[in-house]
Amino acid sequence: MNKRPYMHNPNNTKQSTQDQFPNQDTRNKNLPPLQKLGKRKKAPKETKLMPSTKKTELTASSRETELTPSAKLMRRNLGLVTLTLMIFGMFFSSSSVSQERAADEVMNRTSSIIESGFVLEDTSELALNEQDFAIGDFDGGTARMLIWDFTGDSEDQIQIIVDGQIIRESHTLTSNVAAYSVPVPSVVIIQGIDQANYAVKFPERKYTIFNAVSPGGANAYTLTPSVLP
Repeated sequence: MNKRPYMHNPNNTKQSTQDQFPNQDTRNKNLPPLQKLGKRKKAPKETKLMPSTKKTELTASSRETELTPSAKLMRRNLGLVTLTLMIFGMFFSSSSVSQERAADEVMNRTSSIIESGFVLEDTSELALNEQDFAIGDFDGGTARMLIWDFTGDSEDQIQIIVDGQIIRESHTLTSNVAAYSVPVPSVVIIQGIDQANYAVKFPERKYTIFNAVSPGGANAYTLTPSVLP
């Protein structure tokens, strides 16, 4: 048996390799270029937001916006009531005059320093007779007459008559100030139902009158304007 001697052919090897992988170069050309590998960048750390422990101070405007409409209305009404009470107290408050000085003013029958609502504590030496008064220099139209019992809450009764017409059949005198609107010019009559001591003040004239009236007796107050019609 004849054996063919083995002969190595380099060209045959190269050719066979190309025959086996005919499309190798074509595939390599279609591949994307290799990227250069460098150091991997670390991902940024996530910043955790911690809740602030510092209390946020509310400004006046922010506090205002927090109020409900009902709260705002209540606060406004409270302010109006407080202002009204302050004005009322200023108008009807008693004077800071001492009792000794006030007793002298009462005996003089008129006073420009004793305010409406004043009460004389010691009336043991009080002795006033009935007296009429003429009061002028009003602006005209109408005037306010304040009346009260300057000796306390005796609850003595009087009748109030203006120009012959009864405007109050029976008025009980107390330390609380009562107000009446009377025309100017006019004649105001205070007629006694009981024995009574009382004070009258016309705020427009700025002074207080102290008077007394007996049962069935009367005091006349003639009011005239500064310019007669």
